[in-house]
Amino acid sequence: VIIYLLITVIEYWLASIGHSQALRADAFNNLSGVISTFVLIVGLHVATNMKDDDFVGKTIPSDTTRDKETIQLSRFRLETIFTLITSFIIILISGQIIIQSATSLFNLGTESHPNLYSAIGAGIATILMLIVWQINLKNGKKLQNSALLAAAKDSLGDVITSLGTLLTVLCAFVFKVAWLDSVVSIVIGCFILWSGLQIFQECTLNLADYIDPTLENNIKKTVEQLSEVCKAVELKGRYNGNVLLVDMIVMVDAKMSAFEVYQLNERIESELDAKFKVFDVSMQIVPDPESLDENDVQF
Repeated sequence: VIIYLLITVIEYWLASIGHSQALRADAFNNLSGVISTFVLIVGLHVATNMKDDDFVGKTIPSDTTRDKETIQLSRFRLETIFTLITSFIIILISGQIIIQSATSLFNLGTESHPNLYSAIGAGIATILMLIVWQINLKNGKKLQNSALLAAAKDSLGDVITSLGTLLTVLCAFVFKVAWLDSVVSIVIGCFILWSGLQIFQECTLNLADYIDPTLENNIKKTVEQLSEVCKAVELKGRYNGNVLLVDMIVMVDAKMSAFEVYQLNERIESELDAKFKVFDVSMQIVPDPESLDENDVQF
């Protein structure tokens, strides 16, 4: 956040004295990174804070029938909600960039051309973004954290954007191509808009309990490959924040003991955690009708 904020200040200042719409757009792009990261930190803090006895300002009764883990899983959704708010901010920022750049494009005769101050700003931003990318990539691999690895990919995209801004400003300055600076800033604005819409889509799908059907199918196949499982009758996955949860109904031999069912439950949880990083499995066991004798009670 500190490096992103530093880049934003430097780029916006040098864009003002360097007369570059593209550099100003890149500054707003990094500002969206500051906002999204800060909001994510706040969301994670709220989502993982188990010491509070309230939930978004509403008191949680001490005698609630929900256990602490269930309440914790509910808190994880706050991370998604905070990220959804971020997507609206990013979309508003992109709209401002596109409108401002388009206005500048239609007033080329009265606008000043970019100078070397803008190129210096883009160069500094590129170097600092490389540092951010390396920090996220190194820590993501060290901690095996998908969120940090995703942040590393996002940082690499910002490196490319800053490098593209640098080349644009240099070309506009050297070849005196006035329209290039404004056109590239519109492209950057559209890139930010696309990023905001992607975040909005992902958060909305998570809140609507949607996951990739292919992932659900692979989870079902993994469960059905276990010898003790006759059939996975029903399976539904959902996300709380970035945590994947699975609810399922599993059909097994009617003669299985309670201890064998418990062992199967533990094995399924272990398998899904190892292969798909499933955080929690809620499983209902039902008897396979084909394993019942004629004298057994039919349900």
